[in-house]
Order: sequence, then structure tokens, then C-alpha cells
Amino acid sequence: MPRTPEAQFPALAAHIPDPEVRALFTWPFLRVSEIFDELVDAASAEILKRAGAWPVAPGTSPAGLVAARSWAPRSLPLVAFVHGKLAASGHLVASDGTYAPSGSEPGSFEALEAELAAAEPDAAVAGEAVRILIEELGLFLSGEKTGEEILFRPDRLPLWFRYFSNRNLLYSVNNHLGALALSRLLPESGGRVLEIGGGAGSAAEAALAKLGPRVSRYLFTEVVPTFFRRGERAARAAAAPGVTIDAAKLDMTKPWEAQGAAPGSFDAVYSVNCFHVAPDLATVLAEARAALAPGGWLVVSECVRPLGNDQPIYVELVFDLLESFTQVKLDPVARPTHGFLTPAAWRESFARAGFADVTFLPDAEAIAKSYPSFFVSAVAARKACP
Repeated sequence: MPRTPEAQFPALAAHIPDPEVRALFTWPFLRVSEIFDELVDAASAEILKRAGAWPVAPGTSPAGLVAARSWAPRSLPLVAFVHGKLAASGHLVASDGTYAPSGSEPGSFEALEAELAAAEPDAAVAGEAVRILIEELGLFLSGEKTGEEILFRPDRLPLWFRYFSNRNLLYSVNNHLGALALSRLLPESGGRVLEIGGGAGSAAEAALAKLGPRVSRYLFTEVVPTFFRRGERAARAAAAPGVTIDAAKLDMTKPWEAQGAAPGSFDAVYSVNCFHVAPDLATVLAEARAALAPGGWLVVSECVRPLGNDQPIYVELVFDLLESFTQVKLDPVARPTHGFLTPAAWRESFARAGFADVTFLPDAEAIAKSYPSFFVSAVAARKACP
């Protein structure tokens, strides 16, 4: 897909009707997003080259390739993604689950990595993460190492602190969009917020800065100790005077009440890019509903698939290595694929869990009709009362 000229950006942004939302989707954001999208195409081809599978033989299927090469079964989501992404970008031709060359080659990974760093230095960390995947691909395909062992080994944690940061344009838009949605739904004063999967604290920073003294209590939670310590510090530093900041090592897959989230005690449950990795989304949504006061809101800021379940989203290239991303309980309607959900799947999941008034800020489905690569939305739903 050709890049958007800067002169055309105002007309593209006009498809986002909400001015506060539109202000978050700037020309620099679009520019780095399009560069990174091309970088992921280049990386996908490089992965297949290093695996000895590029050019793609006509009739290749990802499952057939994994079986023929005796690669680890857990590599299938990654192998499927790179084929699907290259087809979506016109570099392969897809037909009934198989792929063939299209005659189009992606750009150079090294050149695009350098272009990303020059355009937005704080977003270059995304290219660094992709490079790790390329360099350690053999260990992953062979099954010698898991994605978790490759990506999150201790000496690589500083990279993820930079990635999950409000300085990284490719990530921070989720935080700011979620904070905006939260600010529109919380009471004007005395708001009580429970954040799930707070990571290193960048979502809490954005939310607390946006909400200011409207919050009376903010419970920051995270299960990974290193991220928890950093996130708690970030939340305390961002809070307005008089706001109570609590912190707990809450595992969303286990009963929340036993971990410090009393039933009916929060006006909002808030999460950024976390609920899509819930092993059993229905169970997590039930826990969130129980934690909310009557009429309280669940707000999840996520990447979504407005064009359908087969829409590849560039960040999946890296996260498809992780079993925490790919090994989830599926449902043909509420959760038909691993990873990011469609708006329809979110609506169905919320309805089944007893939520009402599901809204999307912004309406990614409507925007994608004119802006196909738009895939960010804060999804909110109110606890329905009997």
C-alpha cells in the first residue's frame, strides 16, 4: 500500500469526527505507523528467507510448511502471520489457505529500520524488537527456546520499558485514547479506578494525568514483579495531590476478590492492551463486572480488527512468538481467533458477560471504510444491573 503524502493527511484525519480523538492521531503517528508497517513486511520476508522458504513455493500453506520442516508446533501462529501479512500487502497471493508469489518484493529491512529511527527515534525500539526475532528465529522454529525466553530475558527488559512507554508513538496512542475514554465516563469527583495489567505504568501515567483530582483512589495492578515495581512508582509520581494510589500483584486469571479487588468497589475497571491475552476472556470479564459498582464502566483500550478476523496487525509479528498471546480459549463468535478482537467479538463478549451500552472511541469500523489501516479503539461497556 503506498504511503500517505503529508498533504493528504488533513483529509484522512477528517474521517475521525471527534476532535479530541483526532488530535491524538497526528501526522508523525501516521508516518511512523506506515514506515513500521513496511518494516514488518520486510521482516516477514526476511524471516522466510532465513528459514529457506522465500521465494514462497506456489501452493504453500503455513501448516504444511511447519510440518514439512519439522518446526515446533508453537511456531505456526508466526508462520501463518508472515504469510498473511505479506499477502495483505500484495507481496504474496492468497488462495484457499495457500500462498504463491505475486512478483512484488518488500523493501529492505535495514533501510526501513534506519528510516524509522530517523523519523521518530523513540519509536525505533519497535524495530529493535523485530530484529531480535529475526536474529533468534532459528532457536524459536526449532523449539529450543520459547518466545518468552527470547523476548523477555532479563537483559532485554530495558527494551520493553522503552517500548511500553508514552514516548513511543507506536504504543502511546492506546494509553492516551484509553485515558480520554476513561475521563468521559468517570464521575466528576471521587472516582475509583482499578487498572488491570498495568505493566510498567505508562497507561497509569496517561490516565492519572488526564483525570487529575477527579480520582479518589487508583488501584494499580500487575503480575510481573519487575514491571510491577516500575509501574507502581510511575503511578504514584503521576497522581494529583490527595489521590490515593494503591498497588497489588493481581493475576487477572485468578479470583480478583482474593487479590484485593473487593466486589462492587470501583467506578471503572481499566486496562490497556491486556484483555486480549486473557486465557479465558469470559472469566476475566466476569471478574471485572464483579469488581464494578452498579452502573460502573469497563474500559479497555486495544488494537481491534475492524476489517475482520483475518486482518493482520503489524504488532502481531513479535507477539505471535508468545504463548500468552496465542494460547487462549476460542469461541466461534465471541473470540474466533487469538490476539486482537473484532468490534463484533467485543460486543458479543461484553453482552454475554452482562455488560450494556458498548461503545467504541473512536468507531474503528466506520473510520476503516476510508482509512483501512486504522485499528485502535477504546472499548467501553457499562455494568448492566438486574
